[in-house]
Amino acid sequence: MILNFKLSEYRTKLLKQFLVFLLGVSLVSCGFKLRGAYELPEAMQVTYIDSLQVSSGLVRALKIALKDSSVKVADIKTNDAAILRLYKETRDKRTVSVDAQGRAREYTLTYALRFSVLSGQQKFEITEQVIHIERDFIFDPEDVLGNSRGESQLYEEMQQDLVRLLLLRLQSKA
Repeated sequence: MILNFKLSEYRTKLLKQFLVFLLGVSLVSCGFKLRGAYELPEAMQVTYIDSLQVSSGLVRALKIALKDSSVKVADIKTNDAAILRLYKETRDKRTVSVDAQGRAREYTLTYALRFSVLSGQQKFEITEQVIHIERDFIFDPEDVLGNSRGESQLYEEMQQDLVRLLLLRLQSKA
């Protein structure tokens, strides 16, 4: 009886291990990859970020995303480093609708980035491009503090989207 129970327990354990293995094989075979890992061009394995706004949240998020994609981010320009040039990062807020008293009720928030990539040694170049994101934001005149937090949070989300879109564009050149 005890031997029969141990065999049953062993079969259950073996079946669980087999199912985990089968799940892993099926995920790998379908091309599944964890989000955040991008396959960037070989010329960008060492990259210097050239930006006027060195300490901006976008540059920090971009450095983290590049490092997560196994890219070495250089602190200074070198001959072997690709140069990711961020020309202009802009945020804009435009009124879309107003209420009966003429107060703004809805805004469109815009976040845009102009960039290019140049790698002299490997003759790799991405000409100047613009990434542009827009989101609508409903303004509640009764909750001014909440609106401010909501707008800041929306800009942060747009910033993360901008970094993802930039890396996808770079990946498409690989």
